[in-house]
Amino acid sequence: MAGRIVEKIQKDLEGLIPGFMVITEREIEELREALRVGDMKTAARIGHNLKGSALNYGFLHLGNIGRRIESNAALKNVVKVHAELEILKDYVERVEVEFV
Repeated sequence: MAGRIVEKIQKDLEGLIPGFMVITEREIEELREALRVGDMKTAARIGHNLKGSALNYGFLHLGNIGRRIESNAALKNVVKVHAELEILKDYVERVEVEFV
């Protein structure tokens, strides 16, 4: 694991970010379960939701992870979705928000 990941988020969103991160943690668990049972449709939906909500808040790195999860799940590439899940978990552990 490398150093921290800094995301620059608009200051007026500061009160929403803790709840957003809780939801992201839940989506990690849902993705893990979807992969366990081979449900690529759910995995693609989770990736799509991550992408959209992350980009709306300004989490550019997270949005890209969600995009890759969505596209790889749509292609039923379980190995790549698993890899993106690990990247996602690492991201959540290392991300630091800088309000601007």
